[in-house]
Amino acid sequence: MVYSARVNVAFSANGRWGACLNVCEEDVILEHWSFISREATCRTITDVTVNRRTSPLPLDDGRILLLHHEGAPISGHYALVLLRPDGRGVLRRYLADLSGLAAYFLPSPSSSQLGFVITRDDPERSTIWRLSSAAPHTELLLRIPGSLSGGVWLDGDRSVLAVNQSCDSNCSSGIVIDVRQRTWRRVWSVSDQSVDRIVLASSRSNLIVVTTNSGGEERLGWGIFGDSTTCFPETVHRAGYVRTALSLDPSGEQALLHELTGAVSRLLVYRPADDRLIQIPSPPGVISSPVSWSADFIRLRYSAAHQPPTLASVRLVGTGPETTYHWSLGQDDHDGEPDFASAQLIELSGPGGPMQAITYGGSTWRSCPQLVVALHGGPLASWRFEFDPLFQCLSRAGVAVVAPNYRGSIGYGDDHVRPVVGNWGGPDLEDVLHLGEILGRDRGQRHLPTPVLLGVSYGAFLALLAASHQPMLWSACVALAPFLSGPRLYRCAGPVARQRIEQLGGLNRIDDTVGSRDVLRVCASLSVPLLLVHGSKDETIPVEQSRLLRRRLCELGRTEGIDFEYLEADLGHQEVAQAWPKDLRQKIVNFCLARSN
Repeated sequence: MVYSARVNVAFSANGRWGACLNVCEEDVILEHWSFISREATCRTITDVTVNRRTSPLPLDDGRILLLHHEGAPISGHYALVLLRPDGRGVLRRYLADLSGLAAYFLPSPSSSQLGFVITRDDPERSTIWRLSSAAPHTELLLRIPGSLSGGVWLDGDRSVLAVNQSCDSNCSSGIVIDVRQRTWRRVWSVSDQSVDRIVLASSRSNLIVVTTNSGGEERLGWGIFGDSTTCFPETVHRAGYVRTALSLDPSGEQALLHELTGAVSRLLVYRPADDRLIQIPSPPGVISSPVSWSADFIRLRYSAAHQPPTLASVRLVGTGPETTYHWSLGQDDHDGEPDFASAQLIELSGPGGPMQAITYGGSTWRSCPQLVVALHGGPLASWRFEFDPLFQCLSRAGVAVVAPNYRGSIGYGDDHVRPVVGNWGGPDLEDVLHLGEILGRDRGQRHLPTPVLLGVSYGAFLALLAASHQPMLWSACVALAPFLSGPRLYRCAGPVARQRIEQLGGLNRIDDTVGSRDVLRVCASLSVPLLLVHGSKDETIPVEQSRLLRRRLCELGRTEGIDFEYLEADLGHQEVAQAWPKDLRQKIVNFCLARSN
């Protein structure tokens, strides 16, 4: 299966240009998009080497800045390169190297400066650099305590910048930087324990959009720069659903909002002046930032179950309540690849109420001879109605897939999420076992094999528990980058993962009739064939978690290569959890086919 996905999307400040990486298996190519005419056009730049960690930034005059990340995934250095595409080719100019744990671009439309780069030098400090066409190209503006994120300009001449500062992992606040004076001050902080951010701003209307979780749930608010009053209207809040602000219109009078409703995205336009919220009709799929709103066009990244991530355009016709919205996708050429498999959104019954699921295999997926039940990561995450290469490969091989959003999945309100906080492997495992029992009875009546259970990350933890507690419900188990229990992961994880485990109650012990939620304690009952995959460079769930399970299985008398397969790849967490390498996807497909016949 050949497919390409567009990642690391960026837009110029004036909305006339875009840039992204087109990833096709191991090949990564830089794309340069023009939005000058009504029809978006794309130019492939093949004579410049890029990789998945390259960040492009298109400038207002058509040039492109590249930030090449080299070295280890969480450290290393960054090479800054300036490209000038023209009719004869691409002029490439090396600017400088910067070191740090992380780095990202901030655009500047001023002709006197290319833009800005913010680096995280170490856990305690960040630096803001100004870029220039003239040597020495990088100028250190100021160093600021903590880690910085985001960045919006508050004035027309781009001298006042708002960014978000985090001095520890539990809170953040919005600060304003005077680039000319090289000073900064805190302007948005509700409390010392809350996460408070400045997310959007308009220099034309002075409108600022902010967020805070001081009330226990993140809320969107707005205010006017220089005015101390901040409003948090109920109109833009929906309890249990996360709404994010993506962009402001050119006048700064309307905000484009995103909401995940179930497995699909919703776009909404909010007008603070009259507290009006309007939904933009959109095709089923998933929208992700960044977004550019320029004149009567909105540009964004879009994906659907049958559509690899691409750039989409929404053309606005008319004004006010009479506005209509016309969607179109960017140029796509899949080298003659047939149409990808479509998917459906269905509702399944569960012990805690209905749960939505994504299915591949058409309306007869239940009766497919080969069936995979897929469990997502998290715990607070969900399957989304977007392109999934592994599901596509399984579908192409004739394997049906059901991917349920059991309790703990986001996008379904508080009542669906909160039962799993402090109960890892509780209500979510109950839902998985319930689904296995229903499918087992149904497939038994049809004389079909029991399903293969496949889990990724947190879902792999659930899969191993389900296959250990109720092995008769499954014909095999695939665990991609699993952990063994919340406490075992906590002992070997990094600071960010530890904080998340604490916040979501992963250290709590569940005392019920099901039994232990520690995979090492229950894996003696794991009798079905197992494929265990982990990345040796996993920065989220250390590979030692899978090594411990492998060692325990051998101690129990299981034979590697017969009772279970173990693959330790030279990959990071996302590469394994999302099955990026083609060879890994094929191995999973072959394993599922062999165990479901």
